[in-house]
Amino acid sequence: MSETDAGRAPRVRGRGSRRVTTPPPPGSDPTPSPAPARHRLDENDARLTAEKPPHY
Repeated sequence: MSETDAGRAPRVRGRGSRRVTTPPPPGSDPTPSPAPARHRLDENDARLTAEKPPHY
């Protein structure tokens, strides 16, 4: 270390973002419509209660 570096705190470099951003593919919709509902909330209840042993 030189005399000028002795009084300074070590420089710590923060990590940058690791997520890659890419441009959207050509022809894609910038404001897509929401996805339709896939199933009801109680759709699987009868199947789960019929199975033995019960799920904990």
